[in-house]
Amino acid sequence: MLVYEYPPKLNRAEKQAKAAHDLAQHAKIRRTMIRNMILAAIIITLSFFVSVLIIRIVLIIVGLANAAVGGLLYWYGMLSFDSKVYSRIYDDHIEHSQRMGFSKRYLYVDITYSDIVKSEQDNHGNLVVTLKDGHSAKLFTADENGGDEQVHPLQDSTVTLRFADTKAKLTLVNDLYEKINYPHKEYKVITDDDDYYTEEDLKWDRLGKHGL
Repeated sequence: MLVYEYPPKLNRAEKQAKAAHDLAQHAKIRRTMIRNMILAAIIITLSFFVSVLIIRIVLIIVGLANAAVGGLLYWYGMLSFDSKVYSRIYDDHIEHSQRMGFSKRYLYVDITYSDIVKSEQDNHGNLVVTLKDGHSAKLFTADENGGDEQVHPLQDSTVTLRFADTKAKLTLVNDLYEKINYPHKEYKVITDDDDYYTEEDLKWDRLGKHGL
């Protein structure tokens, strides 16, 4: 049974609304990148009018860094429009795809929860899944057209899943944590009825004035 899917299936009206929203977002991301590039060009150009060598070098570095930031922001922003990235979470397995770094290749995985020994999050918030020996998981990479399929090798029987949609990951770690062997923590919820004082304290503060 399907528990959660990203991107969700939309009707015709929702698809039209999403298309209009995506166009507006794309234009906004593109304008931001162009501003960064123009600012970088201005900074680098000004550096050539500076006689002090150290200041000139610093300005060039700042300009190049600004251009790099603009390019990275554009790249990360465009990932949200990548139709080949998806997460389909079922009650017994997960089907997932993600882009591999800056390349034009994608990683496709189909993992049954019974094959998962343990799972945890790394420092970047990605879900790291450890598979048992002799697992039946399907993992392969392919280019942007779905061709040139290659078996994805695993290191230490682990695979790192990067989610474009935070809710997909939260569905796994919050709702299906037992099935994926994720270390779930129960946090105490503080309410007004919690015992802040011992019985001895309450004898001296029966009106609940906390010593006032």
